[in-house]
Amino acid sequence: MRSLLVPLLLACAVAASPGSRAASFDCTRAAAPDERAVCADPRLSELDDLLGAANRQARAEATPEETTGLTLVARGILADRRGCAMRRGCLLAVYAGGIESYRRFGSSVPLPAWLSATEMAEGAAPESDVLPSRVAACVTTRVAGIGARLEGKAPGEFSSGTSVVFANGGRQVSYERERAVIESKPGDRVVMCLTVIPRACPPGDDRGRYYMVTNLRTRGSWSLPDSQHLCGGA
Repeated sequence: MRSLLVPLLLACAVAASPGSRAASFDCTRAAAPDERAVCADPRLSELDDLLGAANRQARAEATPEETTGLTLVARGILADRRGCAMRRGCLLAVYAGGIESYRRFGSSVPLPAWLSATEMAEGAAPESDVLPSRVAACVTTRVAGIGARLEGKAPGEFSSGTSVVFANGGRQVSYERERAVIESKPGDRVVMCLTVIPRACPPGDDRGRYYMVTNLRTRGSWSLPDSQHLCGGA
């Protein structure tokens, strides 16, 4: 009996432990509220793993100047995550924003398909005619228009990329043909969550904010910036 009981107890101890899926810290020593929340949630743990992979990939080929920028990004992500405490929607938004930030430095790590703005909002986001102004803030608005990235293209022609504008004044742009955007229609209600606010920007230049958007009719989601360039760029 004892020979069977010991392996069983060991297996139960492993299953009941906080786990060690988080890539950025040891779950067996998790003390801060945000760390405990990540270790207890498989999907948050998945995002932590993806964030770690994105960081490593971006740093692998970074120039000295880019390394300094990556350090600022990493510190900002940690500060934002700490500020979330155990709020799941906030943590989802911070991780999504972090992964998108590293993509600007050459990472190709994508966001998981299950991630959506409705999960970040954790309930009905308030209707608003203004954009969310802080990371993890979410609002409900409507699609105002969809078109190509470059003006002058024929309707339905997206070879130059995709753009979308919203009733609250928001705009997103992509060099790619974004299927979830193209399947949307003017008037569709969407949930929009702010996930990235670029740091160390010149005064008055806040380009490069990312928003996660979910169409409440199609249930399609996308994450795109509000500009083709980061703040301080061309």
